[in-house]
Amino acid sequence: MKRFLLPAFALALAVNTNATSFQANMSAGQQAEAQAAQETVTYKGKLNIEVYGGHLAPTDATIVVSKESNGTYTFVLKDFSVTVAGETLNIGDATISDLEPKESNGVITLECTDKDAPVTNGDLDGALKDNKVIITMKSTIDNYVLTTDISQLTVRLIDEDEELGYSEIPVKADFKSDSYTLPTTPTATAPQLNDFSGDWVTCIPWDSKGNTESSGTQPKGWHISNVQTLLGAVVAGEKVKGSNGTTDAVKLTNQDLSGQKIPAYLTLGTPWATAETKLTKVRNADGGTFGGLDFTYRPDAISFDYQRNNSKGKENATAIAYLWKGTWTQTNVPGNTAVSLNVIQGYGTATKCTMVNRDRNILGNETSATLGDKPAVPSEDAKLIAKLEQPISESTNGTWKSMTIPFTYNDDTAVPEYINVIFAANDYFGNRNGIVAGNSLTIDNVKLVYYHALNSLTYNGTPVANFAEETTEYTLNGKLAEDFNKVKFTLKGAGATYDVAKDEVNNVATITVKGNDYDVNPSSKTVYTIKFDGTVGIHNITTSTTTANGAIYDLSGRQLKTMQKGINIVRGKDGKMIKVMK
Repeated sequence: MKRFLLPAFALALAVNTNATSFQANMSAGQQAEAQAAQETVTYKGKLNIEVYGGHLAPTDATIVVSKESNGTYTFVLKDFSVTVAGETLNIGDATISDLEPKESNGVITLECTDKDAPVTNGDLDGALKDNKVIITMKSTIDNYVLTTDISQLTVRLIDEDEELGYSEIPVKADFKSDSYTLPTTPTATAPQLNDFSGDWVTCIPWDSKGNTESSGTQPKGWHISNVQTLLGAVVAGEKVKGSNGTTDAVKLTNQDLSGQKIPAYLTLGTPWATAETKLTKVRNADGGTFGGLDFTYRPDAISFDYQRNNSKGKENATAIAYLWKGTWTQTNVPGNTAVSLNVIQGYGTATKCTMVNRDRNILGNETSATLGDKPAVPSEDAKLIAKLEQPISESTNGTWKSMTIPFTYNDDTAVPEYINVIFAANDYFGNRNGIVAGNSLTIDNVKLVYYHALNSLTYNGTPVANFAEETTEYTLNGKLAEDFNKVKFTLKGAGATYDVAKDEVNNVATITVKGNDYDVNPSSKTVYTIKFDGTVGIHNITTSTTTANGAIYDLSGRQLKTMQKGINIVRGKDGKMIKVMK
């Protein structure tokens, strides 16, 4: 974006801007720590263990916490072991499921009392009663720091000499994480994007200094621009009711903070911003989006529902999407807000990073006014495969409208590796001075469109009469076995494919056109039926407006002197062939 994201003014100036990336980028300061990975987090730290009241030496430990689709959490104490009487018992992975979270001021608390924790991957098979331990514990997650107090962990070993048939080892433990790891970038397993009615997750704005402070929420897989300031977060988007009144949509509203405009936009990539400040002055402001989502399909268009309100001033909103492969790497890009409150010390100094797959670089836009080394260096296989960009100008006056925008492909066969989609309540690539605070764009039902239709159909070199992509049955003169090779067609769909099936007994062929998403969406197909009427010798017969008799043929194509009883083929004065019944 062209010096697009200018952070907050003076003492309220932002320290971190925007949201983390669904598309990881390790070379840009561990950008792989994507917010979409909130689902599963691996924590590492020291585990302090007490057995029979005696303290053991702290050990390295790993705990994995996952948020499930139903909102509950799963807690896994990995590779747990205890030492008793000099003997180490490798118990294994103890898993606590169905933990109901309690959340307050951004802190998540997980608790359980005498909870069964099944054990796997241990060395006590046959010796550990019911292959489980029993745990009472309390855990808190605060800004990706996990603190766990296991007040009781009971290990029951089978012992036939005991009255109960087992003996118990009482264990206590406490843990505090010193690092965490989010999953690597997920690969798209479906040709569609996440909708907004699923989980909304806390976002942790990315910056080149490795910010870990959370700010606002956003729909899973998407990222809303926001500014984390010294006075609190300014989030440029919110959850609202969707076009059907029940599901969720995203409302993007341009913001104003102490005179500085904050653009509102939603993206699959990583929003970012930079600026260097000195009291009330700002320099070297820049920003935009980098990265996107792993993606290997060839959609034909994008469709969505929207509401537009530009009542605060004339301004275009924007819809952008692009598909590409390879990488564009730009070095020395400042990627954080550097705040200086001391006029003597001068401006703050932003931390620079290497940024991969920045929007402007992929799209080949002008970069002379942007920061970082220029030009960006593309990999050998780097290619912009398809793109679309559409301004949205009019207000909808509170009503929902729908829009479908086609992709323009630069390559007819290349398979993408990535996709990014951006919706902005402003002119995304325009000058920031044109941003109008209070203007909004609300987005719902975003879908990628995959066409599965015939684009043309000809027979013996002539367009088939009354052809339309939605008309799926046609009758032609001739016989399937002899004449189907005269049928030619083209497909509508950048990645569409087709199958042909022939039924020579009934003189019928079917052409099944499949959209590029057919592998996971079997309904993405259209079946066309081509029937042959069994006549031979004369093809492409059309109705003539002139009925005066010319040459006469029978159905075998033999010329006759006079019409015979039954069907005759007659050449009219205008040269067209007509059928005449006698």
